[in-house]
Amino acid sequence: LQKFLNIKLFVFLLCMVGCIEGAAVNGIVNIILTTLERQFSLPSSQSGLIVSSTDIGAVIFVLFVSFIGSKGVRPKWIGGGTFIMALGSFIFITPHIFQGEYDYQSIGGGGGNKTVCDVNNVETCTTRSGSGMLYVFMLAQFVHGIGFTPMFTLGTAYVDDNAPTESTALYLGLIYAITALGVAAGFLGGGQTLNLWVDFDRTEDLATIESTLSPMSPVWVGAWWLGFVITCIAFFIFAIPVWGYPKNLPGTKHIRESRKTDADREREEKEKNDTRSTKQKVLDFPKAIFALLRIPIYIILNFGACAETLIIGGLSAFAPKILEEKFNILPADAGLIMGAVTIGGGAGGMVLGGFLIKCLKLRLRGMLRLCFLMSFLALLVGAGFFINCPESEFAGLTNSYPGDSAMSSDSLAGTCNTDCACNTLQYEPVCGKDSITYFSACHAGCSYNYTEEGMTTTFANCSCIMVRSASDPSATSGECANSCQIVWLFVILLFAGMLFTFTTVTPASMAILRCVPDEHRALGLGLQWVMLRLLGTIPGPVLTGYVIDQSCGLWQDFCGERGSCWVYDRTQMSWRLFVWWVCVKVFSGVLFLISSCLVKEADYDDKELEMEKSTKKSVENGTTKPDQAGTVNASYTNDDSDKVVVNGNDPGYESMSTNL
Repeated sequence: LQKFLNIKLFVFLLCMVGCIEGAAVNGIVNIILTTLERQFSLPSSQSGLIVSSTDIGAVIFVLFVSFIGSKGVRPKWIGGGTFIMALGSFIFITPHIFQGEYDYQSIGGGGGNKTVCDVNNVETCTTRSGSGMLYVFMLAQFVHGIGFTPMFTLGTAYVDDNAPTESTALYLGLIYAITALGVAAGFLGGGQTLNLWVDFDRTEDLATIESTLSPMSPVWVGAWWLGFVITCIAFFIFAIPVWGYPKNLPGTKHIRESRKTDADREREEKEKNDTRSTKQKVLDFPKAIFALLRIPIYIILNFGACAETLIIGGLSAFAPKILEEKFNILPADAGLIMGAVTIGGGAGGMVLGGFLIKCLKLRLRGMLRLCFLMSFLALLVGAGFFINCPESEFAGLTNSYPGDSAMSSDSLAGTCNTDCACNTLQYEPVCGKDSITYFSACHAGCSYNYTEEGMTTTFANCSCIMVRSASDPSATSGECANSCQIVWLFVILLFAGMLFTFTTVTPASMAILRCVPDEHRALGLGLQWVMLRLLGTIPGPVLTGYVIDQSCGLWQDFCGERGSCWVYDRTQMSWRLFVWWVCVKVFSGVLFLISSCLVKEADYDDKELEMEKSTKKSVENGTTKPDQAGTVNASYTNDDSDKVVVNGNDPGYESMSTNL
């Protein structure tokens, strides 16, 4: 087995774990949110909590894992974290195991839309069930967040310690790139599983269900749990070999010695001569925090980055839902689109940011101005939110009932169906010959159904349709088709928005390193990591879900308690998302602009020139290899030579590629 103890195989294992983590935490979860809302009657503001719970777990445990884990056998911590992620995926499956079969007829659909106009109809009140599963999903994501923390903290440090200098950047880049590909795979695979009925593994009426419902039916619930069965097994399989790696690989000591610079040796000498007690060092921690908080550029730049993360964290969670609602597309198609946007917009943006810095030879002020420019360009493409298929005509919501001059306080009631005693327990939409969607055949005033052909039921003698279409007052089950081909224009603008937003990642990360004292770089990046989550990725999905909820035109009702949204007002959704996008982009852009104006360019130029001269001198003296030139290395070394390495990478932004 000794032949397997090499860094290449370990990097491969980390790539696989990162790929599975990206798929489970940020791909599958985001594509199934709409399905979870439907089955468990959740509004979007609550389903957003599921997405946020991942970063809550990470924030709580990151300092503990980074500090304690760095003193132990890091592969065992990473392997243990992978086992924990397997547990998180299993917890995500448990609602399907213990909830029982999904009764779609109690929600709507009825298998044939049999609810017709009848004076003997009785409206009853049903209570909400299954909403408690929200906390199970939140727990699952919380556990996922705990599990992936060792990989992106201890894992990168382990690779840096055990890989040759010329290969470190390549290996770390591969890990992050494969993780981003995992997110795309999660969108694609998760979307495909939603084409399968949620209970295909245990229902006895699968043929009947598939003959009466389709993935486009308003009550269809796909197999949202299936993807987590796969990730649970995959996490468990790859956790075992990762767990078996030693604290250090053969040749690690030689690699560490060969990459030491004069600055590293000077720092080690200072640490040896440091006679302060542990208590004094602990007391220095809040002092260092306050020192960072007194740097205006650092604070302003962090708030700008938090704003960017806020909008990306929210939109990445609900982009599939937005596509489904605005363009009437299947979840599988939404997953395909988001997979492409994730790879091109997210990964491409970060590469573009680094390319522009290198080609334009940007210093601190130039980097901040680049961030401002990208925020401004992203703001402009926000106009794409106004692109959607034409608003469907819906009786009682967008249109008054025939014969009524205005909509009543009970918007679903009209003079043409007052004698029908209709209830709103089941959402069973029908499309009338007048091309208007009605809540049910009863609300259309239909007295009976006369044919059933596959998934379509036809209703006749519909009093509300008779006024507009006297020759054929009939309706068919399902909403009126209102698809269009302009979804690709929206996708292009969404891609551009993601590209411009992620282009700020690299310059903002490097700017953070430039504006803090050398001795506080690692702490400055760690503090930013926490801020990006507390003010960005945690509240982002919840706030975006709230914005989407405000555009709901018709809510599922459980004795006065709201469930999920049945029908959205597309125009309202467009306006609210546009305003939300513009407000956040203006805020971040202004902060980037202010920070660029606060830069005393001469001071920072001198600092950068000193760094370049120091590096050049080290190269000439043979203490630094040429391939190390220009690399910022903020690290600390303990007695066991374990170190946490930053290497110019902002850990706060590393996971932004997985937030798509």
